[in-house]
Amino acid sequence: MKRPSDGARAGFAIPAVILALVIMSITIAAGFTLVLSERRGVDDQKAQVTAFIIAEQGLQTFLVRRDSLGFRRNPPLLKEGPVRLYMDGGYADVTLDRVRTPTSLLLGLYVVRSRGVQTEGAINGTPNGVRTVAQYVEWQPPLIDLHGAWTALTGIRKNGLFGSFRGADQCGEAGSIPGIAQAGGVTQLLPILNLLNFVDSLTTLGANAEAAATEVKIKWQSIVDGSAFTPMYTIPTDAIPSFADTTFYPTIKVNGDLSASSGLSGGRGLLIITGNLSGNSATFNWKGLVLVGGNVSGNFTSTIEGGLISSLNVKLGQTVDANVADGIKTVKYSSCVIAKALSNLGVLVPLSNAWVDNWVEY
Repeated sequence: MKRPSDGARAGFAIPAVILALVIMSITIAAGFTLVLSERRGVDDQKAQVTAFIIAEQGLQTFLVRRDSLGFRRNPPLLKEGPVRLYMDGGYADVTLDRVRTPTSLLLGLYVVRSRGVQTEGAINGTPNGVRTVAQYVEWQPPLIDLHGAWTALTGIRKNGLFGSFRGADQCGEAGSIPGIAQAGGVTQLLPILNLLNFVDSLTTLGANAEAAATEVKIKWQSIVDGSAFTPMYTIPTDAIPSFADTTFYPTIKVNGDLSASSGLSGGRGLLIITGNLSGNSATFNWKGLVLVGGNVSGNFTSTIEGGLISSLNVKLGQTVDANVADGIKTVKYSSCVIAKALSNLGVLVPLSNAWVDNWVEY
């Protein structure tokens, strides 16, 4: 039999090498694909974490710096924003929506949403990391310790037959309070037989002015020195505001005494007088809350709808004379009006267990 020559023999080495190279190439490609997938997964997780951090920073920044971001309406409106806040690595779009309108009995309820977007550090051609967080918050005005429609730490002397002090809530949303709350043993309501003509009820705060001062939980020193809050108007210096807008309830601080016959003889809002409120043959009308450091005296006509607290300088260790309710003095308690007067001083307070990081967006 004729044997084939060596040059004509069929070989298998080259196909085997090619097959091995193909298998190795597939293995290497699969390895690279696996590595890239792992890297993509890690980068996606990193992008989500970064977006989450940006979203949370945006939410907290809005709660702390809301007024400096241009939102100064208190309490907040139906909707605020979105406002874009730039952070390291991206930005957050923050929006506030009202869920429940504030009333004199219910605090306003809002939800703050922050959508964080990562714009730096992402792989080219891949979407930016996005995460949304939300927090429910309440609009909480400051609490005023109002013991009576007129709370007088040094008591009230009433002369004449005209005027009234009523603790029944004028808007009917809250319970009644005494018409007068004051230190014991100092009130002279004349004629005594017609006491109920002037006041629907009377309560005593301690045996003297100092004892009464401890019962009224107001940080008067902080209000006087300005550390508690900054009023919208300070008189003297600022001009007396216009009250043409009936929804305008500003915070006004008068340093020193205020005469009922001055330019500020009426208005609305929170009125702070560090000295005395006095006058004769004048008229003073106010809707809101009036805080007086000294006493109220003088034969002038006044109607205060909301609440009045006087002789607060006793809390500073000063001696303040008794209040004199000559003329026609009328004080009528109204929880609705007080709520409006204090609305400018409220803050957004986060609710416990009301934060979510999986807010659904459409």
